[in-house]
Amino acid sequence: MESNKFFLFSPALLLLSILVITNSTNSWFSYTKDNNNEYSYYHIAYAASNANANGTKSFSVTIPKGSANPQVDITKLGPRQWYLPRQITISVNDTITWTNNDTEAHTVTSGNGAGIESLMNNKRGTPNGLFDSGSFKPGQSWKHTFTKPGTYPYFCTIHPWMDGVVTVQGKAQNIPNYPVYASGARISKLPVYNFTPDGKIEVGLTWDPNVLLTGKKISFFVTFFDRSNNKPNLLPYDFVLIQGGKQLQRVPSITQVGMNVQHYVFSNSGPITIRIENVGAVKSSDIQFNIIVFDNPNISSAAANQLAATANRQSSNPFTVSYSTLVYIEYAVIFGIPAAVAVIVVIAYRYR
Repeated sequence: MESNKFFLFSPALLLLSILVITNSTNSWFSYTKDNNNEYSYYHIAYAASNANANGTKSFSVTIPKGSANPQVDITKLGPRQWYLPRQITISVNDTITWTNNDTEAHTVTSGNGAGIESLMNNKRGTPNGLFDSGSFKPGQSWKHTFTKPGTYPYFCTIHPWMDGVVTVQGKAQNIPNYPVYASGARISKLPVYNFTPDGKIEVGLTWDPNVLLTGKKISFFVTFFDRSNNKPNLLPYDFVLIQGGKQLQRVPSITQVGMNVQHYVFSNSGPITIRIENVGAVKSSDIQFNIIVFDNPNISSAAANQLAATANRQSSNPFTVSYSTLVYIEYAVIFGIPAAVAVIVVIAYRYR
């Protein structure tokens, strides 16, 4: 008889369980209100529940119904959110999927939209070529993975008043407060010294600041010590920076009382090689130092690239002549002109 009572009340228990589960599930959701006073569910645990095996995450942005309509929220005197959420912050290598829930086709195009004013001036926005979904229809989705930190505004080329922005944060990194070799070992003391292959000249290298960061001006101090003359004057050499197998800069230079200063701004992090070549205009007298550049946590990669391009522009002059070449030209002038004059005098004397 007791078992029959259990079966009689089991539907009620089942209904009660559903209500409990539903109530618990709602704790994972929160209501968000867009500028049209329309409520929608937004899963606050979405990012965490979509973490991939490699530690990256997937995010979702929706294009809500009615986005093709350029409405303005009179109560807030601003445009509605045509992408939900309009602003989103992710990390490097995370992926965003845009889903079109509207009744018209849209695009997700990197660049600056024309704003609500586009309705009056017929402007179409300015793409910058970083990413473009192309037109995708209602019910369709498009995804993009962001591989570099920075701020990425975007808009719809069909409806240029629709705009959004993605902020990509760089991965956390352990930046030491001391200089390190490319191997990761600590450099206990600066300058770092090395000898030319013939052992005649000792070259010292130090830099400021001691920790190399992207987008920040680095001053390299190069000192030369000749074992016979201590600090040589007017010693030619080439200052060369190499990163990822690519030559970033080559500056023909010359010492001033045994010391010279070079400047550079790095746009990318990673190991770098600093080569001091053609010391004393001798081709075989090359030495090198290997250290590391870290991502600047205070600026984006785009800002670092811009700062580097501006600061290093003067070093890309294709008409630069090495100081070793100038030395040879000087020798040619010193010895060549008197020799030429002597030849002319001899010829003139012979045929007078």
